[in-house]
Amino acid sequence: MFVRLVAFPVALLPGIWLLHRWPVHWFIEWGVALAGLYALALSGLLIWLDSGHMAFIRTVEVNLVVIFTCALARFFPACLMAAGAMGVHLALMSTVPDPTGVMATPITLLLCATLIFTLYASYKLERDERMAFLLGLRERALDHALEQEHDRMAGLATTDALTGAANRRSFEQYLHDSTERARQQVQPLTLVMVDIDHFKKYNDHYGHQAGDECLRQVCRAMNDCLRRPLDMVARLGGEEFAVVLPEMEGADALAAAERLRRAVASLALPHARSLTSDIVSISVGLASTHGRDGLDAGSLLARADAALYAAKELGRNRVVQADALPSTPVADQGIAPSGALGAVS
Repeated sequence: MFVRLVAFPVALLPGIWLLHRWPVHWFIEWGVALAGLYALALSGLLIWLDSGHMAFIRTVEVNLVVIFTCALARFFPACLMAAGAMGVHLALMSTVPDPTGVMATPITLLLCATLIFTLYASYKLERDERMAFLLGLRERALDHALEQEHDRMAGLATTDALTGAANRRSFEQYLHDSTERARQQVQPLTLVMVDIDHFKKYNDHYGHQAGDECLRQVCRAMNDCLRRPLDMVARLGGEEFAVVLPEMEGADALAAAERLRRAVASLALPHARSLTSDIVSISVGLASTHGRDGLDAGSLLARADAALYAAKELGRNRVVQADALPSTPVADQGIAPSGALGAVS
């Protein structure tokens, strides 16, 4: 009773505490098997010290230790435990007398059957656990691949394949959302329309590959001018681009549009057929709205298009601003006398 109730728990309780606290998996796996061997050693010692005529029958206790330990241990530690159990059993068979003379064989067969079934169960559980882990890894890999493909397809649906800028569909949605947000939060919003001057002549003279490269460089130059995360450049088709500038209006918007024009001019791309300049240039029209004026996306786009048309009429390679705020005097912005349109060279 002392050994079972005092010596055994005193030795195992710290071991159980360590199993829960120790972060190393191999220590936990082999610690269970070592605890089982300790239990076998104590049980074998108690049976060997028992001088009663039922001592030999008590060798079946080894089966209980085997079942409990192999149910917790992994397969290879369980094999160590099984080898220890068979060693203890054979030692008891050779040292503890059998008063019946017929119990050794069935007890040994019972232990063998217990070892076979418990080891198979341990192997099966570990195999199923590893398989579940691998299936989980594959599932996560498939989910990750699916997310990447979804992001790629979403990017293709909203991105212009040639320039990498937003496409027309993405632009229309973003302009609509930005206009609604400006209206709800009473904030300014500017739309800039950009057109490459005489781009058809550029394509005819230099070829379509050079034209595509020109579009990419122009788009990249305008993107480099954007300084805020909410600003967006979109290609609407052909040589036409649009730039959405949330929370910007007036002189700041005009300065931003002029930076776009100068950035493209700084590329110094030769344009021998241009009627405006000997390098690639752009015409820019912009219109601003504020939440108080009630302009929707369509109206803002129409005003920016009108400003772009005015820029072309005034000789191209310039910025023209359409005043979307009725209270702002048009003449104060150096705007040419064309309704609510103004030009800045």
